[in-house]
Amino acid sequence: MKLLLGPILYARAQATPDPKSHDVWSFFVNVFLDSTSAKEPPALRLCFQDAKGQRVAVFDTVKAAADLTTLPQDTRGVVWRWEVALPRADVAQRLSYHFESVDTPGVPVTFERPPPRDDRPWSSRVIPPEPLVVSDVVIPARGVSPNIAFFSCNGASRASDWSDLAQPFALWERMLQHHQKDPADPAKTPGFQLLLGGGDQLYADSLHNTMDVLSAFMKLPRSERLTLPVPDGLHDKLFAEYVWLYRERWGGSQGIAPMLRRVPGLFMWDDHDIFDGWGSHEELQQAPWYRALYSAAARAFEAFQRGFLEQPTTAREPDDWGATQPARHYFQTFCFSTADCDLDVVLLDLRSGRTSRVIETGDAHPLTEFTVMSRSQWEAFDAWRTEHRQRPENGKKARHVLVVSSVPLVHLRFGPAMEHMSRGGTGLRDDLVDQWESAVHRGERTRLLMNLFSLAKKSYCAVTVLSGDVHVGARARVRSRNPDHLVPALGTVGEVFIEQATSSPIVHPPPGWLAFKGMLALSEDSREDLPGFLQTELLPVGKELYLRDRNWLSIRLERPKHHDTAARPKLWVKWIAEKEHLPMEVVVEPPPFPTVG
Repeated sequence: MKLLLGPILYARAQATPDPKSHDVWSFFVNVFLDSTSAKEPPALRLCFQDAKGQRVAVFDTVKAAADLTTLPQDTRGVVWRWEVALPRADVAQRLSYHFESVDTPGVPVTFERPPPRDDRPWSSRVIPPEPLVVSDVVIPARGVSPNIAFFSCNGASRASDWSDLAQPFALWERMLQHHQKDPADPAKTPGFQLLLGGGDQLYADSLHNTMDVLSAFMKLPRSERLTLPVPDGLHDKLFAEYVWLYRERWGGSQGIAPMLRRVPGLFMWDDHDIFDGWGSHEELQQAPWYRALYSAAARAFEAFQRGFLEQPTTAREPDDWGATQPARHYFQTFCFSTADCDLDVVLLDLRSGRTSRVIETGDAHPLTEFTVMSRSQWEAFDAWRTEHRQRPENGKKARHVLVVSSVPLVHLRFGPAMEHMSRGGTGLRDDLVDQWESAVHRGERTRLLMNLFSLAKKSYCAVTVLSGDVHVGARARVRSRNPDHLVPALGTVGEVFIEQATSSPIVHPPPGWLAFKGMLALSEDSREDLPGFLQTELLPVGKELYLRDRNWLSIRLERPKHHDTAARPKLWVKWIAEKEHLPMEVVVEPPPFPTVG
């Protein structure tokens, strides 16, 4: 059998705290094989061994996670999934895994390698067949939270960007080295147990050049692109091309692939996982061809970034039709629970519901409403905040919440003159409207910030925002002096704040010095537009306000060393950059518990 992609590990965390998870580490292992039927699982078992070669666990049950047998022969197959639950010990464990045939127990399977595409023989380096054995899967100790590696912008939009990179995967190699190295303090957990993708894991823009039919469409006048019907077979062809992209960009032995094999992942998409600027192309979003592109990208996202795809032949629609339609967003929440601290991860979907609609058509100058998150996603977020607030742990247990917003809530903003100039159809329009800082999104941005401060107070938790997208590293802090946001247990402190860490890019080239200076100049007439009790500020990352160097984040949760104190578990966030050494870390501590009595 041929291995088309994988293995890929996916995080499996409960939606709410579960004491059983303190003693068990669970995740999924997916492989994409050239199977001809999703009803006939491969006769393979998944085996884990410790550092001494002793067998730790065997998993025989395998299920189809994505049936892709209707694709063209050169990429058809089935994504198979094994569910893994491993016991935790008093110390962290490094395990290896392999697949065995039921007919030859004890012998790791050697998968055949598929040939590269006929039309792009250079796109996939053929790896000689060898037994598939993956080392360095780190199981955290009993009652310990996972170490996290956060990244974004895993690719480049243009071929020229790739050619500018002497070592495009240097930071992936650095991350793998960090994962495989044991810490100097043996009490600390080695490596990473969660790989968190904050958007643009794929970069599908190349399809506009490699697909002749799509390239021809993009060259048509705008008026024709708005109405041109989708020809027969295009939906399937687009989906097959997105699947090929995942195989090419996530496969092989370089880049993201070694980490995908070793660390369970959680991923949220951004525009390049569909195509550049999706959600900010205004009326083009309703064009049949654009909807077809979205559908193909969404199904591929489900199959490979979420790890499961139901109804693979059913088209996907954006979540941009209001409350009358079924929810179609990818909002996700996960809880990693320990006895003394809960870590919740909230992934906001800023693409499926991002749209604009004309709300007054009879006027000579109709008003346009812009939306980042759909109504149904807001309802899901509100419901989760209510559930989080009502948990019995509220006020009795330390809690951290990581909110993944692929686009930063606080960043470099452009003034009204710049946004007005972009309406002339320049290529800047979608880039400006993409940002939370855009004037058209200020109201929704304020709503989100207010909700995060409300969450922090009512749930007695620390909220930290993780972002990507902007091709620089940055740190921001949002302060609130609203009495409704202040935590009584903090006494006379008259403000509370939320930290934001932006990490981008891990592969894409950072902006050049001259181009970035131009961006700074164009932002000089900008003004913050928030209620008076909210204040934002950008803080230095290293020596400068912006880190113009490729980077990713290392995130860990540390328990107090002395349990007889009032200290709470702290979240430590550190930028790992390609060229700069950054000793600084952002430290976040949850609020003290309310006084009893």
